[in-house]
Amino acid sequence: MTTSILFRVPNELLEVSSAGDDLILGFFPTSEILYTFHPKSASLNRLWHTFRENVDPVVKLFHTPTVHQLILDASEHLEHLPKSTEALMFAIYSCAVTSLSDAECEAMNGEPKKVLSARYQYATKRALISAGLLKSADIVVLHAFVLFLLSVRQFYDPRSMWIMSGIAIRMGQRIGLHRDGSFLQLPLFEVEMRRRLWWQIMLLDGRLAELSGSGISVLADSWDPKVPLNVNDDDLSPEMKEQPIDRAGSTEMIFCLLRYQIGEFFRRSSPTNFSNRADTGMSIAGKDRVIDELEKLIEHKFLKYCDPLVPLHFLSATMARCAICIMRLGTHRPRHYPDKSAAMSQNEKDELFSNSMRIIEYDNLIHSSASTQRFLWHVNVYFQWDALIYVLTDLCHRTSGAQADKAWQLIDEMFEYHSEILTETKNPLYMSIGNMTRKAWEAREAALTRAPQRQNSSRRELPRFFSVLYSQRETTGSAQTSIMHVLSRAADVISGIDTPTPSGAVSMEGAVSMEPSPVDWAKWNDLLQDFGLQEGLYKC
Repeated sequence: MTTSILFRVPNELLEVSSAGDDLILGFFPTSEILYTFHPKSASLNRLWHTFRENVDPVVKLFHTPTVHQLILDASEHLEHLPKSTEALMFAIYSCAVTSLSDAECEAMNGEPKKVLSARYQYATKRALISAGLLKSADIVVLHAFVLFLLSVRQFYDPRSMWIMSGIAIRMGQRIGLHRDGSFLQLPLFEVEMRRRLWWQIMLLDGRLAELSGSGISVLADSWDPKVPLNVNDDDLSPEMKEQPIDRAGSTEMIFCLLRYQIGEFFRRSSPTNFSNRADTGMSIAGKDRVIDELEKLIEHKFLKYCDPLVPLHFLSATMARCAICIMRLGTHRPRHYPDKSAAMSQNEKDELFSNSMRIIEYDNLIHSSASTQRFLWHVNVYFQWDALIYVLTDLCHRTSGAQADKAWQLIDEMFEYHSEILTETKNPLYMSIGNMTRKAWEAREAALTRAPQRQNSSRRELPRFFSVLYSQRETTGSAQTSIMHVLSRAADVISGIDTPTPSGAVSMEGAVSMEPSPVDWAKWNDLLQDFGLQEGLYKC
C-alpha cells in the first residue's frame, strides 16, 4: 500500500507579499502586532539619546532636529505610525543597542545586549517588509534600511552584506539619489539630505566590497552628488531658502566629511591606480606623491581645526592619520611584489615596519581613550589586519632592539583591546594570528639566548597575553591538538619561518631557524578572504 505524504502550506505563507521582501529579510508571522515591540517611553528616550551620542556623530544620515521632532510626535501614538516612520524608529533602536557594550546595555535597559539586539533587528526587518522595502520610493524607508545595515554589519558575512548594500544603491538610484539634487531643482534642504544619504551608502558599499573581495561596483562617473556641506544641523532648516555657507573649520560633519574627502579624492585621482588588485601603471613614487597631496589637504582643511579635548575631533584626527598610514601600507605592501618581497631593501622593510606599528598604535590610542569608547562600535569594524600581520611576520626576524621592544608593547596592548583574537579559538584567522604571535616570540627568545649580549638591551619579560596563548596549546582532545598543529605549521609557512615538525603535541621549546624567507602574502590573502576581511586601501 502506497502512502502519499501531503505538505500543507501554512495560511500565513500564502499571505506573503509578491514584492519579494521576504527573499531578503526573511518570512515573519503576520499575526504579531508590531507596535508592541517598541520600548516603553523612558527606554525609548534613552535609546534615542544613545543614538544621538554614539551613532549620529559618525554617520550623519539625516537632520537630527527634524528626526527628533518626528520621534517625539510618534511616541505619543505608537499604535498608528506611518510604516516608514516605524521602520526608521526600529532601525534607530537597533543602532543604539549595537553601539553599547554588554555592561552598558544591561545597566541602561535592564536586559542583555544580545536579547535587545535580536529583538530590534527582528522588529526592524518586520517593519521594513511592512513598508514594502523593495518597491518603496520613500527616502525614510531607505534611511531605515541603511541604519539597519550599519547595525548588523558586524553580525553577518560581508559577502551577504555587500549584496544588501547593493539593494540600498538600487533604491537610491530609483529615487534619483545618484544625481545631485541641485540639478533636479529640488528644495535646498532636500538637496543636502540626499547628499548625506547617498555618500553614506557609497561609503558602506565600498567598505563591504573590499571586505567581500569584490571590486568597485558603481562606476565613478555614474553618479554626481556633491560632498555634503561642512555645516552643523542648526545651520539647516526644512524651510530654508538660501544655502548655508560652507564653513571653514570643524562642524558636526567633520568625521563623515573626512571620510568623504578621502573617497572623493581618490575617485577624482584615477582610482584604478589605487586598486587593491593589480598595478595599473602608476609608479610607487607617483602614488606616494598623491598620498602626500591628500595628507596636506586634510591637514589644511580639517585636522588643524581639531581640538583633541573634543571626543569627535580626537577620533577624527586619529583615524584620519591612521588612514594615511594605511594608504602608504597599501602602496608599499609586500603582497604587490611578485617575489613576495624578497627583493625589498632593508630601508623599505624598516619603513613598512614603522608604518605598520603606527597603525596599531593609533588603534590602541582610540581604544585607550575614555572619550572615544562610545564610538568603538564603529572603529572595530575597521581593524587593520594587514598591519598586524606585517609586524608579526617581521618580528619573526627582527628579534631585538628598540623597535622590536616597542612593537611587542603595542601588540600586548592590542590584544588587551581585542581579546576576542585570543578567546575565540574556533576562528581560523584568530588561531593563525595567535600561532604567528607565538612563533615570533619564540624566535625572539631563541635569538636572545644565542646572543646573551643583547639581553641587557631588550626586554624579555613574557607579555601578559601569553598566558592565554600558551594555555591554548594545553589541550586534551586529539582533534583540537591536530587543528592546533596544522595552524602552527600554516603560520610557519605563511610567515617564512622554518621550524622542525614535532611528533605528537607541538613543542613550545622547538628551535627556530632565523634564516629569513619571504612572507607568503597570497596565503594570508586567502585566509583574510575566507574570514571576510580582505584589506582595502583607505579606511577611516
